[in-house]
This record gives sequence, C-alpha cells and structure tokens, in this order.
Amino acid sequence: MARKKRALFMTVGTGFKDNQKSLAHGLMCSIVSKDPDLICFFGSKKSKSTIDTLKQIFNESNDEDFDDYFETKFIENDNIDEFKDYFFEFKSKILELEDDYKIIIDYTSGTKTMTMSAAFASMIFGKELFLVAGDRKDGVVVKGTEKCISQNLYPIYDELIMDKIKDLFNSNRFEAGKLLIDDMISTNENKVIYSKLFNTYYYFDNVNYKKALENFDLKIFKETWPELAIDFQKNIIALNILNKQNQDSNDKTRFVDHKQKKYYMLASIINNSKRRGKENKFDDAVARLYRSFELIAQIRLLEKYNIDSSNVDIDILKEYGLADDYLAELENSRDKKYNDIKLGLIKDYVLLEQLNDDLGKFYLENENKIRNIIKFRNNSILAHGFEFCSKEDFEEFKEIVLKAADLLNKNMGRFIEETKFPMFS
Repeated sequence: MARKKRALFMTVGTGFKDNQKSLAHGLMCSIVSKDPDLICFFGSKKSKSTIDTLKQIFNESNDEDFDDYFETKFIENDNIDEFKDYFFEFKSKILELEDDYKIIIDYTSGTKTMTMSAAFASMIFGKELFLVAGDRKDGVVVKGTEKCISQNLYPIYDELIMDKIKDLFNSNRFEAGKLLIDDMISTNENKVIYSKLFNTYYYFDNVNYKKALENFDLKIFKETWPELAIDFQKNIIALNILNKQNQDSNDKTRFVDHKQKKYYMLASIINNSKRRGKENKFDDAVARLYRSFELIAQIRLLEKYNIDSSNVDIDILKEYGLADDYLAELENSRDKKYNDIKLGLIKDYVLLEQLNDDLGKFYLENENKIRNIIKFRNNSILAHGFEFCSKEDFEEFKEIVLKAADLLNKNMGRFIEETKFPMFS
C-alpha cells in the first residue's frame, strides 16, 4: 500500500539577528528528517525572514530550489499572544488536510502561544508531535547538535478522557460514554474494552439481559479493572440466571436457578429505580418501584399459591376456602371479551390478605401509606396525571418496597447486591 502523503506543520519564530541562521538550520533538519510532501508554516509577518533563511540554507546545499522541491503554505497570524487564534488556525488546517495527509507537528520554534497551540492541537486531534533538540545557545539549538525528539501527549489526553468516561459510567450515562470513547487516542484495544463495558451496562440498565450477557467479558473486565473484580463476578452470576430460559426438572441446580430468576428480575428493577433516583428522575424511579411492588405480589401468588394474577383461576381460590362473597366479587370482574380475571396491584395484595399471607398482612398494616404513595404515582406525569414525584415520595415508596421484598425472600439483599452496578472510585 502506498505511503500516505505527509504534511508537516511548523511553528516559526524570528530568532535574533545573530542566531536566526541556527534557528533556520534546526528547522531544516526537521524538514529533511520528516521528508514531507507539504509544509505548513505557522507564524507572524516577522517569521517570514526565518523562512527565507531556511530556504537559503536548502538552496545552498541542493541543486533544486526549495520552492520547486516542496509544496508550502504560510498561515500568517500576527496575534502572537492569542492562544485561541492560533489554536483555531491549527484546527482549521488539520480538518482541511487530515483526510489526504498524515499530519505531523513540529513545535520547535515560535512564541509560547504558538508552541502551546501546536501541542494542544496535537493532543486533541491525535497528531504526532516532535521538536528539534540539542545544545542550545541563547535559546536556539546549536548547528550540528540537532536531533528530532517525539513528544507523546496522548496518554495525558486519554487519562483525562478516561476520567470523564468513568464519571459518565458512574452516572449511568452509558450512551454519552460510548460517544466519548471514540475520542480516545490510545490503542483500539482500549476502545473495544471500554465499548464492551458500556454496552454491557447500557443493555443491563435497559433490562435487555440477553444483550448485556453477550457483551459481558468477565475475563477482560477483571484484568482491566481488578478493583471491580468482585462486582463483575456478582453481576455475571445475576446475568446468567436472568438469561435462564427453561427449567429442567432433571437438573436440580438449573431448577433452583430458574426459580431464582424472578427474584433477580425484581432486584434488577429495584436497583434500576435507585439509579433513576440518584439521577433525580423521581417520576421514573417511582414508576419502577410501582412495578417492583406489583411484581412482589405476583411472585408470591404464583410461587406459593400457583395463582397467576393475569388470569386468575377461581377453582384454585376455592381450594383455599376463601369467602364466597369475595369469590363472587372476583367473578363479577371477569372480562367479558377475553373471559379472564386480571388483578391489579391493590387487588393482588388484597388477595394475599385473604390468603392470610404475611405480605397481605404487611399491606393491611401499611394500607393508608401505600395507597397514598400509589396516588402520587398515578398522578405522576409518567402515569396518568400532570404532577411530579418528589424525592420524599421516592424515598418513602422505596422503604415500603424494600421491606416487602425482604418478606418475599430472605435472600433479597443478596439478589439486590448481585444486580447492583459497579462504581469507579
């Protein structure tokens, strides 16, 4: 494959009258070393004398004229103390040429503003940066001692980017994080690893457990972030169980995993609500708590009593000796079109109370508080109303849900811990 054409960007100072030739000689060494197809000189009107001296040095040592041998551009800017002006000159030229040229930047000479702009541009846009070093006299490299030294600023830039990426991860802003990963300058391997991490928890956060597991690379994650190894190990356990499809009655271990799947789903939604609360999205958070509280009742009815609250079998209820007037009330709620009986959240807990279940008793003891909280949820802009849930609404509901979850399963604390997202320190 043919070599991509090279464009050499050079900041050009003026030097002093008696050392301008040494300065120009140093710049000429840079040009010879890099053998560019295009040279872009960045300087002020006064810098032109240095460029003329550089051309003279070349012409004295070569048969060809400098202007015939090299294609050059001069980007003139006399605001030599304005960083913003010089930086945007570099930015503009980089964006103009980078598709056709490999851009390298020499920041050997020029004012502090010029050289700082060049260095900053190299870091932001990921361009090779170097200077001509050697023995110096009056700030200028002495002729015959010149050598080109590469300056790698990428690690500094990437460290800043990584700090921001970690902040975005801790804030659950996974899509924004994925966009910022593209700005990393270091190896593509780092980008792939970070992309996998953000994809994993983006899907996990959106309850797409299948995609989350597909992106989860436990070995790589633990090697890259050993301080989070325990958290990753817990999460992979949870995701494996959340992705169980079918119970196998011949495999007791898989049967246990399948039964635990509902508890992990509940724990995941509870953690989801906590993350939304942390983001001050209290309407979102309360909506997830509502679903969690509903799910607690549904799991208990199905697991303990074999009652599906989305299609209640009256014959099963009769086996538990429930009152005839209660059964008649349920029968009257049967949908005429679909011929089924569906229970909402409140009716789920009323049924549990009729069954003398501890969750039913819990509901009865806290009925006024629960109904008041549900009223807040129903009036929320994300439910049926035009109001907004407060932090106090969220915290009060969260306390109710966590207590109910503990009554549902004594191991709920472990399930919640294993579905909690890791946090970078």
